[in-house]
Amino acid sequence: FDPKHIKGNPYPPDVHISSLQIAGKTFDLRSYKNNSAVRIPLSPKQNDLTFEYVGLHFTNPAKNAYKYRMYPYETEWVDAGTQRTARYTNLDPGEYTFQVIARSSDGVWNKEGASMLLYISPPWWTRWWAYALLVGLIFGLSYWFYRFQLSRKLAFAESKRLKEIDLLKNSLYTNITHEFRTPLTVILGMADTLHSKAVTQQWSDAEQPLELIHRNGENLLQLVNQMLDLSRLESGHLELELLHSDVIPYVKYLCESFHSLAQEKHISLTVYSEIDTLLMDYDATKVATVISNLLSNAIKFTPEGGKIIVHLTQVSRLGQEQFSIKVKDTGKGISETDIPYVFDRFYQADTSSARLHEGTGIGLALTKELVELMHGTITIKSQEGTGSEFRVEIPVTTTAPRGPVVPVSQEIVHAAVPVIETSPLSQNRNGGDLPVVLIIEDNRDVVSYLVLTLAGKYRCLHAGNGRIGLEMAYEEIPDIIICDVMMPGIDGYEVCETLKTDERSNHIPIIMLTARIGAEDRLTGLSKGADAYLAKPFEKAELFIRLEKLLAIRQLLQQKYGSSLISSTHQSSRTHNVVENFLAKVEGVILEHLEDEDFSADQLGEAIHLSRAQVHRKIKALTGKSTSIYIRHIRLQKAKELLASDELSISEVAYRVGFKSPVYFSQIFKKTFGESPTESRN
Repeated sequence: FDPKHIKGNPYPPDVHISSLQIAGKTFDLRSYKNNSAVRIPLSPKQNDLTFEYVGLHFTNPAKNAYKYRMYPYETEWVDAGTQRTARYTNLDPGEYTFQVIARSSDGVWNKEGASMLLYISPPWWTRWWAYALLVGLIFGLSYWFYRFQLSRKLAFAESKRLKEIDLLKNSLYTNITHEFRTPLTVILGMADTLHSKAVTQQWSDAEQPLELIHRNGENLLQLVNQMLDLSRLESGHLELELLHSDVIPYVKYLCESFHSLAQEKHISLTVYSEIDTLLMDYDATKVATVISNLLSNAIKFTPEGGKIIVHLTQVSRLGQEQFSIKVKDTGKGISETDIPYVFDRFYQADTSSARLHEGTGIGLALTKELVELMHGTITIKSQEGTGSEFRVEIPVTTTAPRGPVVPVSQEIVHAAVPVIETSPLSQNRNGGDLPVVLIIEDNRDVVSYLVLTLAGKYRCLHAGNGRIGLEMAYEEIPDIIICDVMMPGIDGYEVCETLKTDERSNHIPIIMLTARIGAEDRLTGLSKGADAYLAKPFEKAELFIRLEKLLAIRQLLQQKYGSSLISSTHQSSRTHNVVENFLAKVEGVILEHLEDEDFSADQLGEAIHLSRAQVHRKIKALTGKSTSIYIRHIRLQKAKELLASDELSISEVAYRVGFKSPVYFSQIFKKTFGESPTESRN
């Protein structure tokens, strides 16, 4: 054996990638060792890689050398010498191939080496849909900013425009209300003059109309004054006229002025004061307006038998003495949803089709403005169905000059609650044979005007609300009904619909009289069965024409239904004509008892479930005949039909239709038809 002839080991080392570490943590390569073509997926954060590799050659393994590269990150091989690790940090997203080759100690290279395919996915914000989303977001923000700037400009322009309109409106509002005062002053002055002359010269017919003119003129003037006060408050021209005086007796005097108004509604009004005197600065007129509005509202919305308590005291709030006025009632109360809007101008806490009380929604708005003008506060506690409590607190100051208690004008006291006069129905009670008009209206002044207007031509009845109106309509069976729409409890629409669907009253013409003049309101009234719809203020001539035409139609119907039997023209099936249906039913009952000479109005009423009086009034209204005459009329009409044939003799016909005496039958027949039974047969 000659060592000089040995040239070394000709076989290259076998290269393996033994491990992969990602950010110092070993990655499991078991599923990738047998297939170098499989790509290892990595996340964007897994870009800190450490490879360990080894060349298996055992001649002199310590002398094994290595080269590696990360393609395409590196295109040239990195000579690692005998080092068996390679590390890469912060690799960019993309696809890489880690390659390593080894050389034995004899200098033989394994050029195929080992490789590992890697893929570092890009972060989501670098993908196309992220860029599209970003572009869309930028566009959206730009558009929003543009719209925001545009809306700000438009809002500013609209605010400026509304402010100008509001100033113009307030100016016009103030000018118009000022202009109202001039004709109202003339009207009231002339009404007072004429009233004095009427009293002196005993013009009894003119005295009451002049009182109506004066009272309603005062109410209108007070409303104009309140509107002017609101306008001046807005413009800042309304100032306090303070005097230093005892406020307790003054408030008691104001409350005392409402006792008569409360008594008319049988309401108990109590004033309770915890202090006897309180010297302070106050504006007498504005305090009177506040007290008047609070008490008038309490009286309006408190039912008969209710209670109103006015509580006066002095309280301390944050070191400031306050004069406290509390008005508590047992009325209908205010719902929780309405309480935040009670002091809004023109707002009324009533969403039903009929307001329980008249009003404009100005009183409480003005009250709040006046209280705030006096640097005070007003609050409300209310529960629907149990009542309301208004509390006013005014700071107690003593800097104004001393002065006496200023008497308050009765116009202020009675501003919102007009004096209720009894309608002059007594002068129309004895109307003889005049047509009967039932007026269903809750405003006494309107009733008085209607009664005075219709006096001499119609006999008037009055019902103060819808419930009473229905009862009177059923009891009296009037010729015509004039009904207001907006009434307490049952409104005019419901009254009209109820009467038109009831057999006792469906024949009565109904005129709806209301201030609601919109097309929708008119259509609603007509759809409920109203025969006419008049808007307030109405023309006197138009009212008379409506009444006369309705009565003329009634007379034509009386002639129609009084000339022949309904059964001869009325089909067996019921029609939509409620009048003919009723008369056909009455006629059928009479024909069933045709041979019964003693068949009376009482028996007829019992058969059709109406009282004798109701039967009489309804038949009288429809045919113009009393019940007994109408029964005889049916007998004679049937007799005329029987005489048309020759099957029965005149005596047999007389007995067949309920006449015991043929002679009497012949006399009545000739009197009714102008010819004898024999002539009728021929």
